[in-house]
Amino acid sequence: MLSLAAFGAYWLYSTLQWRRYESPSWDLAIFTQVLRKYAHLQPPIVTIKGVDFNILGDHFHPLLAILAPIYAVFPTAYTLLVLQAVLIAISVFFVAKAAHEHLGLVGGWLVGGAYAISWGVQRAVAVQFHEVALAAPILAISLWLLLRKAWLPAAIWGGLLVFVKEDLGLTVMALGLVLGWRSKKWLLGGVLTAWGAIMFVLTLTVILPSLNPSNQYDYSRYVSVDDLVANPLGFVTGLLTNDAKMSTVLLLLTCTGLFILRSTIGLLALPTLVWRFLSTNQGHWGPTWHYSLVLMPIAYAAAIDGIAALRQSDRPFLRAYASHGAVIVATFAIAISSQLPLFELRNPERWVTGLRQESAARALRLIPAGASVGTDVSLMAYLAADRQVYYIGQQGNPVEEYLLID
Repeated sequence: MLSLAAFGAYWLYSTLQWRRYESPSWDLAIFTQVLRKYAHLQPPIVTIKGVDFNILGDHFHPLLAILAPIYAVFPTAYTLLVLQAVLIAISVFFVAKAAHEHLGLVGGWLVGGAYAISWGVQRAVAVQFHEVALAAPILAISLWLLLRKAWLPAAIWGGLLVFVKEDLGLTVMALGLVLGWRSKKWLLGGVLTAWGAIMFVLTLTVILPSLNPSNQYDYSRYVSVDDLVANPLGFVTGLLTNDAKMSTVLLLLTCTGLFILRSTIGLLALPTLVWRFLSTNQGHWGPTWHYSLVLMPIAYAAAIDGIAALRQSDRPFLRAYASHGAVIVATFAIAISSQLPLFELRNPERWVTGLRQESAARALRLIPAGASVGTDVSLMAYLAADRQVYYIGQQGNPVEEYLLID
């Protein structure tokens, strides 16, 4: 029931965005072109990024191909919005299930509900489809199995993350270490850690450069590990004095009522946080966009584990605090909900369309299916399913038949 309600909220928000022609970025259009190619059993050439640009040379997410059959039946960018709502709702189910099994029925509802409306989840829904939508259910299932001590299935599910996005190989490494420590099955944990490490290195140094038009990993320019090694104190100082970075850290801690600090599962958040904070791209630092979605299943699974552990503490204060753990986690989620996207649903303006939407719809109808069109971000996703779309000004673009600018 909770996961269905969550799906309904995500679907409704995304549908209203779609009706109002709201496009936070070009990513929805890019992934529409990706699934369009997969649905026709073709390599994922994304002309929005370049005439012959193979998107697997940009980010490594071949697991997206499993969504292609659904897209083939419903070939529109809107399908991706619905699929993202489904994928995140599945993760809600498994987080709530884990909470139910370890904290009881009420705890399941409270922690599951807090996860469903958590800041990282809502921000991801608001910026529309990204490949990390696949990571949410995979992580949730893997950590649910980990908490149940089903070690091998947890490792298998977690190992799939390397096919969702290249940086998640680091998360798989951390998962292997945590699994080995908790289970004392060092061989299984070591194999999972090695799998994550090998795929991370292989993807960044071989796969991505070989498929990239410039024979490189484009995003390596943002992150320099040398800076961390040469000046670790500077990294910590930069973190503590940066408002965007600290807001992400503090939100991650407080949304779990600090229970994340009591669980080894919380260590899985470190790889994502480190690469984001090492990045020179300021968009990676704060709690906006989709970058925190992968942190949410980790945070709430760690909270569940931490609450359960502290309920057995020898210290009366900690036992008392943990006895109210689920309420604390839910209270924080509700307390900040007015600052998050789903709260916008109470605004009547979100439910209506006007002259801008009517004009956009008329303009889109003027461009026939199959035509080539140069366009900007604003209406790109509405063209990507059945037109040949190019981003205005991209070097090497052909002369398009149509030009559409909002």
